Amino acid sequence: MPTPGIRGTRGEIGPVFYVHILICGILTAIVLASTYTMPYQANNCSIPTIWYVGGEDIRLRIPLLEAFRKRGYRVAAVGSDGAREFREHGIRFFECSFERFINPLADARSKQRLFQLFQQHQPQIIHAFDTKPGILAPLAARQAGIPVRVRTINGLGFLYVSRSPVHICLRPLWCRLQRQACQASQKTIFQNPDDRDFFLKRRLVDIRESRLILGAGIDSRKLSAYRQDTAATTALRRQLGTTDRLVITMISRIAKHKGIGELFSASREVCLNHPNVHFLLIGPRHTEGRQAVTTDEIERHAETVSFLGFRTDIGQLLAGSDIFVLPSYNREGIPRSLMEAGAAGLPLITTNMPGCREVVKDRWNGYLVPPRDTRSLTDAILRLVASKEQRTLMGDRSRKRVFDHFDIERVVDAHIAVYSELLSATDGRLRKAA
Repeated sequence: MPTPGIRGTRGEIGPVFYVHILICGILTAIVLASTYTMPYQANNCSIPTIWYVGGEDIRLRIPLLEAFRKRGYRVAAVGSDGAREFREHGIRFFECSFERFINPLADARSKQRLFQLFQQHQPQIIHAFDTKPGILAPLAARQAGIPVRVRTINGLGFLYVSRSPVHICLRPLWCRLQRQACQASQKTIFQNPDDRDFFLKRRLVDIRESRLILGAGIDSRKLSAYRQDTAATTALRRQLGTTDRLVITMISRIAKHKGIGELFSASREVCLNHPNVHFLLIGPRHTEGRQAVTTDEIERHAETVSFLGFRTDIGQLLAGSDIFVLPSYNREGIPRSLMEAGAAGLPLITTNMPGCREVVKDRWNGYLVPPRDTRSLTDAILRLVASKEQRTLMGDRSRKRVFDHFDIERVVDAHIAVYSELLSATDGRLRKAA
């Protein structure tokens, strides 16, 4: 988390750092404090309206919103990017920027923008994702009198795996803000049991106001169908120069804590022993700040790892792959890329971290390796490279596991159950008040 001016002249943490943290804590508390709540004005429309609120990857929620729309809900989205994609799918979109790093003034502007949108349009349901939107949106929605406020904790992020003194000192402030956001929400949804246990143990959320719903939903059938289009897969392999090669793919934000350094190290040894193997690295790096992997590092490994940047043809890229790897040591929710790769029928290699281990059963549909362990990662890759039979067996199991546990229809059913429960409770309170 970039925070200028926090180190002393010899690189140690200096007093300026602690002053900085104190000031940020005070400003953030002032910014987020909400004491006035607008009374809810019932919408005459009998069809509930769901607004999803998220950051720059809010576009990933489009399949969920489309599924809700098919079930009869009105839908819209608020985020910092994705207007074109939502417009293409006929979904109303409102722009609101969210600063990913410490910036209380930017957070104040974001919260005010959310409040104005909620107050003006009065949707019945607000559902927030990601760290900043997940804190700001419930507070703004409560202030605007929105009757149903839901948030999803999609991972604890880098804050709880980082060894940096900066991040360690920020954890109490993060907990305080999460507790406030939970109190402003009627339901907090967790994507994996580890995160739910974390919140319950620290009394950040009441167990009655929490719910476990694994993942954000994957269109399993659509992703599986890409493998049937062999002509498109062949053309893509030819374009990427991977014809007649065994392709190992990683899809992720290009941040250090995603384990990209470990991937680079493993790729050298794997390709030294198996020259027919090639790695693909896919994802954006421009939003990662100081956590971004440098261009120089990417270029140093270009012989074994091709960096493709941000892509929209993920389904076809996975169809043209043989193994999927995600050596993240981040506190994930449940990584979408792991679910997508599993739905595409790939064997999976990932770390034994919260969220990741929900998708992979070790030695059944892939391998779980210790985080930051290049040796174990390399050995797991080599085992799958050496056995086509094992790749096929584990890939089939991955497809079944994703369909059974993470398919979008199951996730939609679970979310609708939450919304219906909260809407019924709200209607009851309104009738009683009348």
